[in-house]
Amino acid sequence: MSLRLYQQAAVDAAVEWMRRSLAPACIEAATGAGKSHIIAEVARLIHAQTGKRVLCLAPSAELIVQNHGKYLAGGHRASMYSATAGAKELRFSVVFGSPLTVKNRISAFKRTGNDGYALVVVDECHGMTPTVQGIIEEMRTANPNLRVLGLTATP
Repeated sequence: MSLRLYQQAAVDAAVEWMRRSLAPACIEAATGAGKSHIIAEVARLIHAQTGKRVLCLAPSAELIVQNHGKYLAGGHRASMYSATAGAKELRFSVVFGSPLTVKNRISAFKRTGNDGYALVVVDECHGMTPTVQGIIEEMRTANPNLRVLGLTATP
């Protein structure tokens, strides 16, 4: 699967930002621009470059399943951790989950060392909630260098 030029440009800009900054980043992409493809490629690259885990959060089961599916379509394996999507497993290093399900088992996401998380991707980040903020804060206790990337069509 190859990205469109603007999708690749967004991925490249996000990865470059994360190389030089701990500050969160946000990708604004119009509805239908393929944010799921961007999420899949960023997750793949960060996991490949760091060897660490990536958590991708989305506010609905439909988005979790869609984002997970785009990642799998690239020939990679990933877990889903979402009660509403019907799966709660952490077998693979890239995890697509729902905020409430993750929050209810936050201890499983506070890993350290090589098994820790390098990145949290927040789909629909314009709807940032205290739950998502709390997840990020908790995960930062295990990895102060945790990167955060948001994606939205509604800045």
